[in-house]
Amino acid sequence: MLSLALLSGCWTFQRDVSPSSTASRSSATDFSSMYNPGASVVNPQIKAYVASDTEADVFFRIRTQELKNALANPLEKEINIYVKYYLRSSSDFQLADTSSMRYTFDVSTGDYMYGRFKVSLADKTSYKLVVDFVNMRYDIRKRLICDLKNTPVFNDDKFIAKTTSDEFLYNNVVPVGRPLVLYRGADCGTTVDVEFYGEKKYVSLPPYLSSPVKSPNVPDSIFRYTFGDTLHIDKAGFYAIGSTPKNEKFGIVSVENLSYPTITKVSDMLEPMKLICTDKEFAKVDSSANQKKSIDAFWLGLSRNEKNAKEQIRVFYSRVALANMFFSSRVEGWQTDRGMIYVMLGPPTVVNITPTSEEWVYGENNGMLFTFENISGLRNDFSLLRSSAYQSVWSQVLTTWRSGKIFTVSKLNNE
Repeated sequence: MLSLALLSGCWTFQRDVSPSSTASRSSATDFSSMYNPGASVVNPQIKAYVASDTEADVFFRIRTQELKNALANPLEKEINIYVKYYLRSSSDFQLADTSSMRYTFDVSTGDYMYGRFKVSLADKTSYKLVVDFVNMRYDIRKRLICDLKNTPVFNDDKFIAKTTSDEFLYNNVVPVGRPLVLYRGADCGTTVDVEFYGEKKYVSLPPYLSSPVKSPNVPDSIFRYTFGDTLHIDKAGFYAIGSTPKNEKFGIVSVENLSYPTITKVSDMLEPMKLICTDKEFAKVDSSANQKKSIDAFWLGLSRNEKNAKEQIRVFYSRVALANMFFSSRVEGWQTDRGMIYVMLGPPTVVNITPTSEEWVYGENNGMLFTFENISGLRNDFSLLRSSAYQSVWSQVLTTWRSGKIFTVSKLNNE
């Protein structure tokens, strides 16, 4: 029953990297803690909404249990969180505005604690919004960054999505069958085009190989949506909402996995194995009459040790779940370029932010650098700048996993 180990382990975060490096930085701040939940007591989610030409609403939520865990005394019912934001120009990272506020949360009830604040904007400007969540007494320190676009063209900051039960959508992933309602902000018309792209089989492409030339994506269907109406999510795939010359759209990923981003069913365990197994190995498991038994046999075959196999399963699918949480864009998070690197190498040591890219550094001093560019204009849609220089390190990563071990950043420094 090896694969059942992941059920209790997907959300056990490990502090397996150190957020320090002497690598040059593209901004004044290292944002690696965004992708390393184990480095922080709390892990808020934020969503910015440009409600008018001059103002944006920023919503956030924090899991109540995380706040409870931070309290020194379990009998305490309230906790203060200090929130400070820095509004910086997207082009040069210069400070445009800053403010701070305090929130007092009653942690005796509810799954989440919610907050909201407003940010003043200049017209036709794109920003990076940096938000700090702090309580020094309880060792709470978390920094997040997001885009905040107040440009005249349609973009995903100019509307919000809710479920029909009025639950706010903080990410862009919903299970199939869960309808949504979209609300428009500044510069949006009353209707918008929606392109639907059906789910495709994932093909694993190592970082040292360039993507083959592809023909332009053609949607499976296109329909017109009126803001405020119910948007029916009835198929697994990608819903691209809105169309502009710059291809700035809001993307919604619909998945069959009702427990997304976590992996809790054997049927959802198979596809991520493509990152590690050969085509022949995958075909054997895929065609097996008992996939659970075959998946267990695959992992046990790597290490020939049940304890090690359970730990590999736990860490691998924990990383898959975190990649789903952080990097979902056109597809599930683990299928993206950032997701692939994250699952195989773990959280990056340093994350540098530029106006249109993220730079990930693994290891100390002259560590391995991966650069991801946002080419499409879609939120959270980054592509790796691939290079043959990654072939040796990727061979090391793959060999580590296939020898029954877990690859961590320390192996870049010690092996």
